[in-house]
Amino acid sequence: MGLFTGLLTLPLAPVRGAAWVVQQVADEAERQADDQSQLRRQLLQLELDRDAGLIDDDDYERASDTVLDQIAQGHANAVVREESTSSLELGDG
Repeated sequence: MGLFTGLLTLPLAPVRGAAWVVQQVADEAERQADDQSQLRRQLLQLELDRDAGLIDDDDYERASDTVLDQIAQGHANAVVREESTSSLELGDG
């Protein structure tokens, strides 16, 4: 980008920056949705394994508690991120 073009497009820099931030947030949300789906699949597989007799109730409880903790942590992280994004949008940040 040349000097003249850079000077002419300088007023658009905040718009480009905001668009980049929105894209990053969208990418992260998509990644987390994939993570949450994977965790839910793991939980379902644990239930199927227990019902089929492949794991006992104690193993199921331990493993499902771990997966549920990961799901809860993902939700908590999403809430924190949403609150911080909201405060940035409002200018409180």
